[in-house]
Amino acid sequence: MKIQEVCSQCHVTKKAIYYYEKQQLLHVYKNQNGYREFSDEDVQRLKEIMMYRSWSISIADIRYLLDLDIDKKKEYLQQIYTQRQKELSYQQESLKQLYHFIESDNIEDSFSLDDIYQIMSDNIPQPFFDMFYEHFLPYLHIHIRTQKQQNAYDRIIDFWDHFHIKIPWTYRFLMWISKTNQKQLKQVWHDVNVYKNQLMNQEDAYESIKQMVIKNYELQQKWWYRILSYPNRQMKIRLRDSGYYDILIPAMCELSDEYHQYYQQLMDFNQRVCQELHLYYDSKFRLIKK
Repeated sequence: MKIQEVCSQCHVTKKAIYYYEKQQLLHVYKNQNGYREFSDEDVQRLKEIMMYRSWSISIADIRYLLDLDIDKKKEYLQQIYTQRQKELSYQQESLKQLYHFIESDNIEDSFSLDDIYQIMSDNIPQPFFDMFYEHFLPYLHIHIRTQKQQNAYDRIIDFWDHFHIKIPWTYRFLMWISKTNQKQLKQVWHDVNVYKNQLMNQEDAYESIKQMVIKNYELQQKWWYRILSYPNRQMKIRLRDSGYYDILIPAMCELSDEYHQYYQQLMDFNQRVCQELHLYYDSKFRLIKK
């Protein structure tokens, strides 16, 4: 079919089709005259894109979903659904607190984790704030129920309030390069979130991590990779020295059961992999053979 027929059948504009092509969601064949010729598969793919868009699913998520088999699609859509339920529950609870404050005039009855976002943004320069924000955001749509959570929250606020780290110039340079391509940077963050979802839900997650560690160890034997990975290792060392792993991470685990589950799963997998492969991380975050 030609593009006009597709627009009529699918109730979509040409501009939308051009946009989906630009976002690399559609790959329609063009004949010698430059006219698009849509196959049945193209039309079906377009309808699937429009279905996802009607559910307000992001372009990055759609790009990931399109080439999955049906079982993987449903699994990933379930993850999106679950996350949105949590966010909706958070919003509903916030509305209840707002209404309660309007009725009672008691400012101490209201509470919001937005303080964490604000204090992070005040103490972490861009684009590093975005990195921390993207990592922790999915686990902060919660409400404090216990004194243990309250104590953890206080430690998190205190940590970010006193957080100071000298960003290595090599790492700043890498981030500056990434910042020039925001689309690529957002895709990296999206891929990280996909990886975290897979870690918690896929049965073969352990094998995936094992293959990643093997590849990383093999690459570490190459001089050019040691140079390229140096800024990331240097950044991890400075984060460690700031108390990131000893103060912030344990506090996050106490504040959010979901974050604790994710982090514990990640640590367990890493420990199992290292034991199986007879590897360990040294003080400079390098993989060493025992």
